[in-house]
Amino acid sequence: MSEAEEIQHPSSPAERDKAPCRVLVSDQEMGALTALEWQNRWRQQESYVTLLEQKTTQQEGELAELKHTVEKTRTQLVDSQQREKILVRRLTAKEQEIQDYVCQLNELKSSQAPTTSSLRSALLDPASNGLLQQLRAELQATRLKLEDTQNELSAWKFTPDSNTGKRLMAKCRLLYQENEELGKITSSGRIAKLESDLALQKSFSEEVRQSQNELDSFLADLDEDVEGMQSTILYLQQELKKSKETVQQLQKENGLMKQQQQQQQNGRANGDATNVMCDGGQRTDSSDLQPEEGEDRTSGRGVKRVRRSSVLSIDYNEDDTLVINANGDVAMTSDPE
Repeated sequence: MSEAEEIQHPSSPAERDKAPCRVLVSDQEMGALTALEWQNRWRQQESYVTLLEQKTTQQEGELAELKHTVEKTRTQLVDSQQREKILVRRLTAKEQEIQDYVCQLNELKSSQAPTTSSLRSALLDPASNGLLQQLRAELQATRLKLEDTQNELSAWKFTPDSNTGKRLMAKCRLLYQENEELGKITSSGRIAKLESDLALQKSFSEEVRQSQNELDSFLADLDEDVEGMQSTILYLQQELKKSKETVQQLQKENGLMKQQQQQQQNGRANGDATNVMCDGGQRTDSSDLQPEEGEDRTSGRGVKRVRRSSVLSIDYNEDDTLVINANGDVAMTSDPE
């Protein structure tokens, strides 16, 4: 073991780099070599032998692995051969089934093949003829639609030579130029100007917002005032309606009073006429007996009785106050409140 360790770990760097090889000693060297040299040669020979033993063991392991792989491949080959036989059997069975199906299909075709008499009857049948014409018309219409769709598809395809392609390319160039101009604007220092304009616009918008808020509050107050005025107007309209109703009632009462007064005047006029006629007869009879009374009555003929009739008039002043005049002497005012 010590010799092997010395061989595996040589002391000099030359021995490390040098690989072990077979030691050959000639007859001349055998007499000239010393004991130390014989030891070195022996050690080299031992290292060479150990190297050969290692190689043989390695080759034996590889050989065993190769044998194992060969056996495995043989078993796989046997399995694959068995599977191949099974698959061949299945394939033959399938081919036989296919042949049977083909025979059945041929029999069905031969059984369902129309005869000349059936073809003649089919051609003479108007229903089948109409159906064929309808199918031909539908086929023609579908072909036309297919051609139209193909034309539209070819028109919408993007190609540099087409009109749409040229328009798109021109639009792309325009956008590229605008992008370059924007880059120049940003690089030339207009950002500060734009920021100042933006600040001014913000301040202006803030002022507009404040004025809008003030206007909203003023409009709210104005709405409240308008609601109050509407309520007062409604109240005054109600009062005016009540006053008109009272005026109509008073006018009706005035008309009734006038009718009653006219009736009374007519009755009194009739009574006075009868009294005058009675007085005339008495005068003719007692003219000699009572001259003084006749003189008084004759003197009283020139006196005319005047009856004063009461007239009720209702008017309105400029302030919508009710004014009631009786005989033009008395004025009555009524406050609507």
